[in-house]
Amino acid sequence: MTTAPWDDDERLLAELRAAVRQAGAPTPGMTAGAEAAFAWRTVDAELAVLSEEAAAAESALVRGTSTAPRVLEFAAPELSVELERTGSGLVGQLVPPTPARVALIGRGGELGRAEADELGCFVLDHPAGELVRVRCETPSAAVVTEWFRL
Repeated sequence: MTTAPWDDDERLLAELRAAVRQAGAPTPGMTAGAEAAFAWRTVDAELAVLSEEAAAAESALVRGTSTAPRVLEFAAPELSVELERTGSGLVGQLVPPTPARVALIGRGGELGRAEADELGCFVLDHPAGELVRVRCETPSAAVVTEWFRL
């Protein structure tokens, strides 16, 4: 690559294309490095913690001992995430209501994805029993919940 200043987008794209072609097919090390770099994209997300009321209550979502529907609330400074388990996954709402990209994350990575509507409502389908967390990305904030058992 050259050391010229990058004030020409087309030239920059041409240089990047040449570098990618020169690198050839991705090796396992390149793929692992790319996945590790991608995982850092939400490092600045606020952690939404389980509210004290929900943590103190017997919860089907967390402990698996009750069959009554239960809402969990995870609170962060700018956004709260309310979740309820259904037969096939989770129904949720963001408070205050806002559109967002929502992802269900398991130990091995992303398990599902949904779009929250203008009321902040979303549905994530996934079978019960797995340790998960929910990541929400709004235009103004990124929030990730604590881990909980689905």
